[in-house]
Amino acid sequence: MSLQFVVSSPLLGSPQSRRAMVSPSRAVALPRARDKNVLEMAFGGVIGAVGSTARFAQAATLGAANLFQGAFNFIWKLKPQPSLIEYPTNYEPTKIVDEDNREPGKFSIKFAELAVRMSIFAYLESGLYWKSDKRPVEHFSVTRPSEQSIGMLLVENRFPSLFYGIYPDFIGPEYDRVLSKGRGKISSGLIKEYETDTDLIVMHDVAAETIYIVWQGTQSRTDMKTDVAFLPRYWPYRHKDGKRLYASRGFVRSHESVSKDLIAVVKEMWSTGKYKKIFCAGHSLGGILAHLNAHAMSYAMEEELEATGLRPEERLVCYTIGSPKGMTWDLRNDYFRRVPHTYRMRNDEDIVPRLPVPMRHHVGIPVLMDELHFLINFDEERTVLTADKENIGETISDHNTGNYLSNLLGLKSRLRVSAEKSDALERAYVSMVQLDREYEWEVLMPTEKSKEKEVARYVKPGVDPVSLNAEATEIIRKAYGSAVSDDILNHLVYYGSKLVESHDFNPRKNGFDAEPVIDVQELHINIFRMAFCELVLDKDKDRNLKRVQYRLVFDKHDWDKDGLLSPMEFLRIAKALNGEKLPADLEDDELVEMLHVEFRKLYQIMNEPYPVDPAMELRTVSFAEFYVWAELNGHDLAAIQAV
Repeated sequence: MSLQFVVSSPLLGSPQSRRAMVSPSRAVALPRARDKNVLEMAFGGVIGAVGSTARFAQAATLGAANLFQGAFNFIWKLKPQPSLIEYPTNYEPTKIVDEDNREPGKFSIKFAELAVRMSIFAYLESGLYWKSDKRPVEHFSVTRPSEQSIGMLLVENRFPSLFYGIYPDFIGPEYDRVLSKGRGKISSGLIKEYETDTDLIVMHDVAAETIYIVWQGTQSRTDMKTDVAFLPRYWPYRHKDGKRLYASRGFVRSHESVSKDLIAVVKEMWSTGKYKKIFCAGHSLGGILAHLNAHAMSYAMEEELEATGLRPEERLVCYTIGSPKGMTWDLRNDYFRRVPHTYRMRNDEDIVPRLPVPMRHHVGIPVLMDELHFLINFDEERTVLTADKENIGETISDHNTGNYLSNLLGLKSRLRVSAEKSDALERAYVSMVQLDREYEWEVLMPTEKSKEKEVARYVKPGVDPVSLNAEATEIIRKAYGSAVSDDILNHLVYYGSKLVESHDFNPRKNGFDAEPVIDVQELHINIFRMAFCELVLDKDKDRNLKRVQYRLVFDKHDWDKDGLLSPMEFLRIAKALNGEKLPADLEDDELVEMLHVEFRKLYQIMNEPYPVDPAMELRTVSFAEFYVWAELNGHDLAAIQAV
């Protein structure tokens, strides 16, 4: 059920993409219910209303549905199966718990971050270039997973000394096969079923003894049909004498189109004796499919999982983001018994998890987050919507995967320092926001909360880097002392405005002939915190500072400021480093071919096969590709700066 809207930044979204939890005085408290909705679809159309009444219509719709559901629950005496993992209501973490000290089944920031990153990765299907070109997204398919773009190699953590990636690997070609129904295939862990358009990735980490199953969200009209097919369909995973279970028809059909072959692959992998855990993840449609898959695996792999000797809370894990409702009441209760270590994360204004679906329910411990809050086991019985008069599009853009990653990393950054030091960063940020006239940048106030609380505002910096103002500098130096150098203070805002390219894997969405999009991303408090932590607290802080210095050189040569170097822009640098001058009379095709020659050499250095698929051919160079090229070729930063 993912709606991948084009926004001004792949991670931060548009100014309207971010929402903050408002104070009780500006909230509408809806009637109590038990997170179960009946006949809500009858009211669902109201949610789509546009104009100034849209948010009132949304609140009224969900409120009426919850009132009806409350009466239904009372009549039928529906009793929820409680989670086996206990948390107080609206629990907010105060520290990062080391994995070795985490109680079984308790929330893991490490697992949650990995789930979000893998869910983003799942949208890349067979190997997108990762923001490396202006061609339409549909042109990025890769037919041979062994041939990968530099962006994909970075995502897979092939060069951890240069960029952040994810640590699970693709499984090998020994598990390749045509799906048993003959309408799809498995290729190095990439699973594609054509009739239902179901996509997922199977990865593994032998060191962690874990198999990862990551489901893709909505990407096509076929997926949309899956999203709205909510009539019940038999769910085949249960004990022989157990009650018959049901889920939404579209979700069951999508899952079952690949389940037989998926389970066969997992069993074959398990037979090697290398694995003891299964980790399911996904976003939106991929989220509910991950929930269903975790439940299916609890039965299909029951003997294998029990034989590990691990506790049930640790051998089968599921983390999802923006998942819709999809299970009937009995299936929901059985799920809580079978897969207790499940966390369903939701951005506060994400509309998809709150869409009314008749007789369908959520599973997992709910987690609510925004720029400033992170609540585990939040009270879903009392839904709170802001009384904002902004466009209802915010509820859609909050569904974006990048927004989930931003909020989660914001929590991680907050918990890395003491409350006093965290407060100092907030005060420094506020002092910076107040100086919008001095810096001539735009300060955005996308929510009612941000109109009153300056820390909830957004800054859209200019293209050129700026240093922190004197007040912010004094606040940070007083709190952090000598750990903060002048270099860091001079580059902090600039690093934050480019930070998304180190964490988000989405490619550009504009077509090849489209007008350039200025490569400037909004900065908000979470990004400001993340940038500070990466430049001051990370073990790789020196590398991060060096990378931003490379970025300054890159941007100097990026004449149209779109975050991409044309072949001519790139080749001028490459030739100058070799003491040569680029001829001025070269045709476009000649420049592109010279670009390919440079990167074929780079692939030889990386000991990777150069992609021969025409869809993989470079026509522009992203910063990630430029940085890898410069570092692996041994080009000195000072020499590049002198070009």
